[in-house]
Amino acid sequence: MKNHSIGGRALKRRFRAGLNHLASNVELINRLNVFPVPDGDTGINMFHTLQRAYQEIEDRESDDFSLVAEGFARGALMGARGNSGTILSQLLKGFADGLEKAPRLTAERFAHACQAAVTRGYASVSQPTEGTILTVAREATEALPRRESGSLSLQELLETLIKAADESLNNTPQLLPILKDAGVVDAGGMGLVCFLRGLRGDRSPLQASSGLKVGNMADAAAETFGYDVQFLMIGQKLDLKQTRFDLEQLGWSVIVVGDEETIKVHIHVDNPALPIDYAIRSGAALDDVVVENMALQHQRLLAGAPSTRCRPDAASADAAVIAVAEGDGLRAVFHDLHCWSVIKGGAGRNPSAEDFIAAIQRAPAERVILLPNNRNVILAARQAADLVEPAQVRVVPTETVLQGINAMLAIGDAADAGADLESMVAQMKMACAEIHSIEITRASRSSRIRDLKISQDDFIAIVDGAIRSASTNVERVVLDAFAMLDIASLELATVYYGADISERETNQLIRRLTKSIKGLEFEAIYGGQSLYPFLISVE
Repeated sequence: MKNHSIGGRALKRRFRAGLNHLASNVELINRLNVFPVPDGDTGINMFHTLQRAYQEIEDRESDDFSLVAEGFARGALMGARGNSGTILSQLLKGFADGLEKAPRLTAERFAHACQAAVTRGYASVSQPTEGTILTVAREATEALPRRESGSLSLQELLETLIKAADESLNNTPQLLPILKDAGVVDAGGMGLVCFLRGLRGDRSPLQASSGLKVGNMADAAAETFGYDVQFLMIGQKLDLKQTRFDLEQLGWSVIVVGDEETIKVHIHVDNPALPIDYAIRSGAALDDVVVENMALQHQRLLAGAPSTRCRPDAASADAAVIAVAEGDGLRAVFHDLHCWSVIKGGAGRNPSAEDFIAAIQRAPAERVILLPNNRNVILAARQAADLVEPAQVRVVPTETVLQGINAMLAIGDAADAGADLESMVAQMKMACAEIHSIEITRASRSSRIRDLKISQDDFIAIVDGAIRSASTNVERVVLDAFAMLDIASLELATVYYGADISERETNQLIRRLTKSIKGLEFEAIYGGQSLYPFLISVE
């Protein structure tokens, strides 16, 4: 970008370099997640967003800068995953719109397009939070010269942008106390910096200012979808840390959690035999092995083939409900409640806007209700709703799968009463506020959240979106979570137990809880979710 203008083919090469550089830093970005949860996946989401963006222009040979930028932005909008991925797609769309069809990029047009990107990015979020990717984008853009920028080369402008983005990223902990407490910079902001540095031509993986080590990312990660491999390793005296380190050398999107007797593995690789062979050679017994070809899944999606389980009888004349859930038990619960389609989503696999759009287009009703069931999926669901025409699509912003289940119960009552679509949506939103969500998982790293000290592998309790307790003892953590609630006003606690927990273990926990918590009825339901041993809905 040393020249004063460039065309579409040069931009395509730069976009590819940006994607590759972000790919080499995915694990670093994942580990910057504020909450030390094992499904921190900001890097994965941003990578998949940019990967889908590049696929949109991969076969284009146009030298028209605006056409290439518009195609890249369109792909990003469709492939947007997670909050940071969705905001990034909006920034790219704003940048493309700011070019105003210019066939070549000039320094003056670059500054104007960057400002348009920031304006659209902020407009895409109802309540923008400073200290995030938005702040990094805005402060970097503000550093660009406003006058006589035509005398500067594009390379000089890009260097100015990156320098300011670096400074803004390092300052994010001063704007968001929760980042400062956790000792990290903003993960989405780091993803944006990686992309920008890639546009410049950087190749070496970054190092986090917090001292976190960067896990290796397979070079082929940006070349292919690969395979999604999951399995359980069962044995004695298993080395969790060594297993995590070894598997990080084999693939990307690596999640390894457990203890000395059971380790749950999730990894993306080009050759699924490698992690499976590693586990066998370690002496562990394997169970619950799942291998999914992500390239075939994407091809079926583009071809319009169903990628979710659907129930043809689960849509009324009023609306078809599309939900997101991870775990065969949880998906079965939604189908039993007459949810028309359940998109498979969980750790490292947040559905994209395109996933929602494909399901919406297959829905047997003109009106559709989306239940994202995850704080990090809401923006992608809303983006999908905005991109689909002429269908009437509403998003109920369910932050947990537990809220989604309660929303399904509410829509059944509303439909029986003959309510219209807007009334159904209103009742579903009210139902979400009527329950408390308790999510139990293990800490993926040591951290500090406010005054709470968390050690790696501790059980942690997330109560209504906030980490409230940490302990090596799961019963202690659950009891602490209940202590945060006004038990006297509550009646029922439904415990959804995960794939690695037996019904017997769940009932034993419930018996111990009932001795300490009086007046609350408990019931256990198989959820089958990974990484979260227990999800507890309290009402």
